This record gives sequence, structure tokens and C-alpha cells, in this order.
Amino acid sequence: SGCAIIRPPRDGGIRYRGLTQEQVQVLPVDYEIEYICRGSRVIVGPKVRKCLPDGTWTDLNQRSKCLLPCPRVWTSLENGRVTVHPPGPAVEDTILHYSCLEGFILVGRNSTHCTKLGKWDSPKPVCHCEYLCTFNYRINFIIKPCNSVILFFLCFASNADDRHYTGKNDIVFFPLYSIIRPIL
Repeated sequence: SGCAIIRPPRDGGIRYRGLTQEQVQVLPVDYEIEYICRGSRVIVGPKVRKCLPDGTWTDLNQRSKCLLPCPRVWTSLENGRVTVHPPGPAVEDTILHYSCLEGFILVGRNSTHCTKLGKWDSPKPVCHCEYLCTFNYRINFIIKPCNSVILFFLCFASNADDRHYTGKNDIVFFPLYSIIRPIL
């Protein structure tokens, strides 16, 4: 007794260890096959299946697929968190959800989808530090940067940003990217 050969996943093949092409007809009990993928594709699901005494293979209720991976650099976010759905490698149909740590704001989309071409459908977002700037007549400085080190910057407010600078003790929140030039 043994197991009949099974089909490999699309864009993949099966490695039969220790057997020649002629010997691959009915495989013996406890024999293991390994799925391999073509090109840069990666296996998702069981990579190895074992022949059981009842003539079936292990984990047949779990489908194995050969999918294109998306760039891993999208799966981490400085000063933020990335949630991968479904959990596992970032491959076709994976969705990443982004959020920033307290004191940071997300610039860009809060999610991205890995396409069938192995590319993310949107640029990677970034988490920018949110700064508290005070306007006290002619003195402009940051009193609370994200890294808790006080740095001095020239802060800028304009009507285009729906912020109004009266020149009198105005307090305005600015993300790092909106600061015009540092005074060091």
C-alpha cells in the first residue's frame, strides 16, 4: 500500500527525494514529498506532505500555494507598528495595516495590499514626529520634540495651513516635515 502522486501547486513542483522518475508511481507509507516553487515565488501553506497508512497525504485540508513575495521593507515602520493580515510572509493578497507610536503622525495611507505582481499598491507611509511650537513675539522654538531632547527650530505658520499667526503666544502643532529650517 502507499499513496498516489498528487499535483503540485500552480507555479510549483514536487521534489521526490531518493526516487527516480520511473519509481514515482505509488509512494510508500511515511514517504515525504516537498513542494518547491519556480522563480522567486515562495510556498504558503504546508511545504512537506507525508504519506499516511490509509493512502492519503497529511494536511490535505490546507492548500499549498506558490506566491510572489512583496518587498519586506514595507513590513516594518520606524516609530510605528505594522500588522500583517493574514499572519505570515508578505505575499500576494497580504494586507499591511500601519499605525504610529504616540507623539507621531502617519503620513501616507494606513494600509497597503500586495498585488499578484509582487508589488505593494501604495507607497510606504512614514511616521513623522509631531512638534509643539510656541510663538512668543520674535522667539520661535520647539518645547516638546518626540525624542525628548530640546532642539531649536524656526517654526512657520501660514494661512494656507489654516493656521493663523498673531505674533502673540500662539501655540501650534507642527509635524517635522512642515518645519522650514533648523536653527542649530
